[in-house]
Amino acid sequence: MVEEKLDLLDENGRVIGVQSKNDAHRTGAWHKSVHIYLVNNRKEILLQLRTANKDIYPSVWDISVGGHVDAGEKTSVTASREMEEELGIKAQPEEFEYLTTIKEVLKTGKYISSEFVDSFLIRKNVTKKDIVMQETEVADFKFVKLETFFKMVKEKDKLLFPHYEEYAKIIPILKKLV
Repeated sequence: MVEEKLDLLDENGRVIGVQSKNDAHRTGAWHKSVHIYLVNNRKEILLQLRTANKDIYPSVWDISVGGHVDAGEKTSVTASREMEEELGIKAQPEEFEYLTTIKEVLKTGKYISSEFVDSFLIRKNVTKKDIVMQETEVADFKFVKLETFFKMVKEKDKLLFPHYEEYAKIIPILKKLV
């Protein structure tokens, strides 16, 4: 298996080299990732359940899709690739609406993830039968009403991935969809 290569970033998000994903997480070096919020016309967001073997926050509900940006890749292309890999849903890069970028640092044991996260919204009407889960990444998925998601965040639900800084920027945008 070929090890993923990521752009190595400085603290301002400028590319200063290339590194392996494993090295990035071992050293805490800055790199890019994407988060995707998939919302359908029923005003529901798709949440995925992380597998039990994840390095960080296993077996918790997370945003629709997340993934690392390959070295030299545009984040909208990553969004398209990751959505198809994790959920089997095809979408073109131009279908993703850029929302914001945040710096997020997550630590657990020897794992340190320092990421510039580009967040995207995609409005797509998919059903359960459209989804093919990547079993190494996704244990389950569900559609929840946006209001339910907002409540989960507000109450800091222990079964929800704690992207609280990101949620603070994203929820006002998502509230306009309700």
